Amino acid sequence: MESKLCTNCFAGLPAGGGTCPVCGWDNNQPQPPEALSFHTVVASRYQVGRVKESNGEGITYTALDLTTKKLVELREYFPRSLAVRNEDGSVAPASGQEADFDRYLDEFIALAKNVSRLREVTVVHSVLDLFEENYTAYAVYEDVPSVSLRRWAGDHGGTLPWNTANRMFQPVLSALGLMNSLGISHLGISPDTLRVTQDNSLLITSFSIQAARREGTSLEAELAPGCAAVEQYSTKAPCGEISDVYGFAATLFFALTGKVPQEAPRRMKDPRLMISKEVLHSLPPFAVTAIANALQVRPAQRTASFERFKAELSAAPALVEEVDQTEAIRRLPPLDISIPQGRGMPPFVWLIGSAVVTLVALVIIASIWLGDRGMSFQDLTQLFQQSSSSQAEETVPNLVNANYEEVQQKVESGEYSFQLEVTAQEFNDTVAEGCISSQNPFAGEPLPEDGTITVTVSRGSSQRALPEFAGVSYENLQQVLTENGFVPQRVDEASEDVEAGYVLRYQDHEAGDSLEYGATVTVVVSSGPAAAE
Repeated sequence: MESKLCTNCFAGLPAGGGTCPVCGWDNNQPQPPEALSFHTVVASRYQVGRVKESNGEGITYTALDLTTKKLVELREYFPRSLAVRNEDGSVAPASGQEADFDRYLDEFIALAKNVSRLREVTVVHSVLDLFEENYTAYAVYEDVPSVSLRRWAGDHGGTLPWNTANRMFQPVLSALGLMNSLGISHLGISPDTLRVTQDNSLLITSFSIQAARREGTSLEAELAPGCAAVEQYSTKAPCGEISDVYGFAATLFFALTGKVPQEAPRRMKDPRLMISKEVLHSLPPFAVTAIANALQVRPAQRTASFERFKAELSAAPALVEEVDQTEAIRRLPPLDISIPQGRGMPPFVWLIGSAVVTLVALVIIASIWLGDRGMSFQDLTQLFQQSSSSQAEETVPNLVNANYEEVQQKVESGEYSFQLEVTAQEFNDTVAEGCISSQNPFAGEPLPEDGTITVTVSRGSSQRALPEFAGVSYENLQQVLTENGFVPQRVDEASEDVEAGYVLRYQDHEAGDSLEYGATVTVVVSSGPAAAE
């Protein structure tokens, strides 16, 4: 007789069950009454285990893929406020809730399909499968051993130094920018939904439809305290990328300070961000400004895009200026300070006046954003003195948008005195393939003691155009398709006009069509004239 399986890791249990000797899970714990029963098999493939988490949208189970024998996460659409569970395990809309149930079911399926398009983005929790059964839908996610950022930070002293946090968060920032460009908003970014994997990388998890991440809908709302933007507390205000910017910035704020900001409705009355002097002194001034801009409570004053946020966090004036050309500037409230225009004044007088005004502005900004535990005038003076004294040190050049191979050649030739370390390769719609999309430390910062600059290299856009095929052999086209990230498949077809081995057409597409990186492309190839009957 087959031994009973653990409902958490699916290892065999000793007679009598109880605590799993492999994972330590207590198998005497019952399944919630609204959930599928233990060991239920769906899609003839996935065996249901314990409930891992649930919210107003649905239930997430640990599950075993009976085909691959690997653990997966199974997400079931089960809106508690709209649905009931039948005795046979099927799901039905509650009386009078049919319209909302069906509408949100469609959104659940659409979200899972969209997230599955990001399978090549390593920091996004991968959707492996999607199917409908039991009059509802299921999304299958990869099982990735990880812990929440909240727990991981607690195990590492409660806060992270700027360089560590920046290294970990930059890939997430890029991924969220890509997601939102594809129309995918998370609306739940927090220290609990960002998880840390075994290689100390962050992973974006816990996707839900928008209705589950804002108040006032027919679903039970799940708003991350301190990380949910103010517009998520109403159904009237639009939510999207600007809301994710707030959640991301609040989570980064948590990583740096050990706590999230006050909840957004409370910050409408007092928007200050309380940062200790110790933490503040450890942060680059441009990072403080970027986070403050992204955490503006009112959407009209907040950084509106991840592109803008990334430019501000990179301390790259050229990037910020480029974004400014296409986006309204969302800054701290303007300062009503009148200064002479410099006409007729000696240059040194103009420079001194400008410096004084800038310093005054920074003091005012600090008082607005950092509260009575933030930077004093003396703190600011000390910070800028430290910054000035470090100018003599060797600083990091701006490598963003530079070709990685060319920079590496200069490193190897001795033209550059630092070393390069590639930490990730990610899709990027704005940085050309093979070029550096982000760096740590940033341009202008002191070179680290070990002389190493870590970089992320762009894989180019996730959308690729199908190349022309006229007069091209399949072998040559196969190579081009593979180099562009496609998966070519060959289908032969007789042709009187085209030489055997040469391409006739794409089966389902046209040359120039834009497809996702990793898409399978079927190529119809001439097999020569048909054999005579």
